[in-house]
Amino acid sequence: MPYPPPRPPAPNGPALCPRCLAQVIWCVTVNQRAQMVDLQPDDKGNSAVRRDHTGRYLVRQLTKERPTTEGAEALHMPHVATCPVPAPRRTATPTRMSAARVRQGVRPVRWQR
Repeated sequence: MPYPPPRPPAPNGPALCPRCLAQVIWCVTVNQRAQMVDLQPDDKGNSAVRRDHTGRYLVRQLTKERPTTEGAEALHMPHVATCPVPAPRRTATPTRMSAARVRQGVRPVRWQR
């Protein structure tokens, strides 16, 4: 198969947060990534959510160039900012192992004995 299989579509529409089980809206960003926003509109939010002609929920962040909502957009808060169950922290992977760990389990060659 010369082409990779197509990526499944991003989750879209009302659903539950997998961590805290709150009601959220899964939206698609400009870069075709999935983002959760709170279900209820919030004036303090910075995500402008709208539905396109196919029914997908689209989201964009407010910027200096476009600081207000346009058309049928509504302001929502990103759910990652309000989720009471934070995502687990990623542990840093060691970039370089110590010399003792590198040599552990290596069979010495004849000239090393």
